[in-house]
Amino acid sequence: MKILCTDLEGTLAPEIWQELGEHLNIPELNLTTRDIPNFEDLMKQRMETLKTNEIKFSEIKKFLASIEPFEGAKNFLSALKNKYQVVIVSDTFYELGLPVVEKIGNYPILCHHLEIEDDYISGYEKRQDNPKKSVVQGFSKMNFECFCIGDSYNDIQMIDEAKGAFIFAPDEIKKSRPDIISFDNYKDLQNHLLK
Repeated sequence: MKILCTDLEGTLAPEIWQELGEHLNIPELNLTTRDIPNFEDLMKQRMETLKTNEIKFSEIKKFLASIEPFEGAKNFLSALKNKYQVVIVSDTFYELGLPVVEKIGNYPILCHHLEIEDDYISGYEKRQDNPKKSVVQGFSKMNFECFCIGDSYNDIQMIDEAKGAFIFAPDEIKKSRPDIISFDNYKDLQNHLLK
């Protein structure tokens, strides 16, 4: 049995922070690791924006229930279950990602935790440094063969540790790594994984 390590946002579901930014009409929340590759810098900017705009976590949580996975994501993962164990490896947070993961199929998700105080996001706890790379290295040490998929710069670290591909990646990311195979739909990626 192989393991499919898949990103969540931009790969199986919309970018949660972008969806939140559009919902709240706060453009600063639309930025992702595609725009600010350094995760710590990006999170600092997001938390400052939420604080400035006095956005409570209860308001965010209510909105999260409305986020739907990409069309075809659930069927794509389900079609792979006889050949792959699926693990979602994401730089999101359990508190943000679980509602959409439950709609996809309750696959294990490895991500970070938010710190909530008085109904405001006050900080976060990273699972570890270089989390995506470390997950794949851990599976490899247990003699699992991994295939990794993602759409952004922060997914390259896990793709470089195993076989992998981009899905739905923007042109600038694909051009930055032309050696990584790229797909723009689940069907072609599914065929590649099952051949």
